[in-house]
Amino acid sequence: MEAPKATKQKEMILVVDDQMTNLKILSSILSKEYSLGIANSGENAMKYLENNTPDLILLDIMMPEMDGYEVCQKIKQDEACQDIPVIFLTAKTDIDDVVKGFEYGAVDYITKPFNISELKVRVRNHLNLQAARNELKKANAQLTKINQEKDRFFSIIAHDLRSPLSGFAGLSELLVEQIRANNLDMIEKYASAMQQSSKITMELLMNLMTWSRAQTGTLEYQPERLSIQGIVKENVALLRHAADEKSITIETQRIDDEEFSADKEMVGVILRNILSNAIKFTNTGGSVKISAEINAQEVNFCVVDDGIGMNKEMLDSLFRIDTKIRRIGTNKEPSTGLGLLLCKEFVDMHGGQISVESEEGKGTKITVIIPV
Repeated sequence: MEAPKATKQKEMILVVDDQMTNLKILSSILSKEYSLGIANSGENAMKYLENNTPDLILLDIMMPEMDGYEVCQKIKQDEACQDIPVIFLTAKTDIDDVVKGFEYGAVDYITKPFNISELKVRVRNHLNLQAARNELKKANAQLTKINQEKDRFFSIIAHDLRSPLSGFAGLSELLVEQIRANNLDMIEKYASAMQQSSKITMELLMNLMTWSRAQTGTLEYQPERLSIQGIVKENVALLRHAADEKSITIETQRIDDEEFSADKEMVGVILRNILSNAIKFTNTGGSVKISAEINAQEVNFCVVDDGIGMNKEMLDSLFRIDTKIRRIGTNKEPSTGLGLLLCKEFVDMHGGQISVESEEGKGTKITVIIPV
């Protein structure tokens, strides 16, 4: 049995006219297609607008006490109502009266007596225009938000780059001094520190370049047949040295010996970043476990570590570009958070899901699901 389709909500039109005959005529013409609000005076129209926001206002000009021009002026001065399109209803056809209506903020006018076809077309056109304007405002607001987030993101990146580059510059000066003094122990110490600083900078730049390509659309999704065992072994091998330096065991658990369709570069970035983080935030002597299982619908990659874990604040901010929680690894390895943003980006491009479970002091489990 099919689920019932949601009915589209009718657009609302406020009709303002002091003549009951005109209100009845307009209601008979418009009530089948639109929801109507009725006001028989300018004062009642303003009261109606205090609690309602129609999509369009049909406004008579010639009314006692408060005429249509004054009502329109008040509407356009009200921030909550100023964007509602107003169409004047008038028996006046003098060009000065028409121009005056536009000067007060109306978008159109309809002459009395009404031509039914003309009335319907003008109302429909202005409702369509208003809907398009609303969509454009939403899109502009979203674009503004995205740009603000990216500005924030790039300021974070600039800060993260400045730190290792400044350290590299300072270490190079110290290294020159030790070379002059022929102090081999200190030369080795500073050279090793410079090498670490250069690795950090290179990792950050590579992730940044990959993320930038994904954002600008120059990084294309190119699926191919991949061996599950092959892609896991290849990327575990790339991180083996980093694990050995901390005496961390990388244990491959169930790894299915089957193929699936995915972008090799993107899956590699996902696995390397997750494994790298697991190693970074696991104490010396700890362990990292990886599994990869396939069924008819999806491949399920899972990386579990017994490291330092995360609190709720960190978990809530993992995939947010506008939030940065700084922390270092268990051997003081720096972390930018960019790697997980890339993982989320690439998982989304595959139509998959990424989830993180973690408890502070007890480790982290990251699961990536990629449809086959």
